[in-house]
Amino acid sequence: MSEDYLLNKLEALEALLRSYGRVLLAYSGGVDSSLLAFLGRRALGKNFLALTLQHSCYPSWELHNALQFVQNHDIQHALLPFDQLALPQFRENSLRRCYYCKKAMFALLQEKAQQGEFKLLIDGSNSDDQHDYRPGLQALAELNVQSPLKMLGWSKNEVRLASKMLGLSSAELPAYACLATRIPYQSEITADKIAQIEGVEQLLHELGFQQCRARHHGDSIRLELPANDQLSLLKNEEARLLLLQKAQKMGLRWLSLDLEPFRSGKMNPA
Repeated sequence: MSEDYLLNKLEALEALLRSYGRVLLAYSGGVDSSLLAFLGRRALGKNFLALTLQHSCYPSWELHNALQFVQNHDIQHALLPFDQLALPQFRENSLRRCYYCKKAMFALLQEKAQQGEFKLLIDGSNSDDQHDYRPGLQALAELNVQSPLKMLGWSKNEVRLASKMLGLSSAELPAYACLATRIPYQSEITADKIAQIEGVEQLLHELGFQQCRARHHGDSIRLELPANDQLSLLKNEEARLLLLQKAQKMGLRWLSLDLEPFRSGKMNPA
């Protein structure tokens, strides 16, 4: 993929953002929304605001990255608390969980956009998202949330390459997802389960395993890691001991390693 191709795509994306006039971005700190935040700041200045919803399923390390990014690039930013666990449809964890959660989240963001006289609310969905199981996209469409990356046909790989070309630290971030995705559908989501998942994944990150998932199954957690990291963990007795101690301290009975390598969306319906 040539540099000229990416420069042209960036120019078109920045022009689209500029045409919006005054924009509020739903900002998670991930690869996609970070590129939009950087370009939105450059195209719109003070007419651009990145707003992050802070909730129980938003990992602490992702929030840290988000705050560091906006600070480094002088992006106007705000935090807004959101209580996912107050939503019965979220706690029940049906196949439509993401729809109900996104609908409540973005309704709140729309309210803040209107209060701040922002003409549009945008998010970081890209063209690849249309090929995954994402019921939350329906909620975005119903609320008229605009997705400029998807509108202009940006793939995740193009977002990463353009971010790298711009020198953005977000370019190499692993794919994150709401911590609720670690809990099987139809199994109730609770604050304790979320805390256990975050605690185990946080320790995995500290041990050097960045691309990981801690899947929650009652009194046990199943670790998903890429194939090379599976071997590294099996050979590292100290890391295994620390993980076991962490799991036991948090009230878990079992901690297992999935022999199938990590794959995003593994718990999605077939």
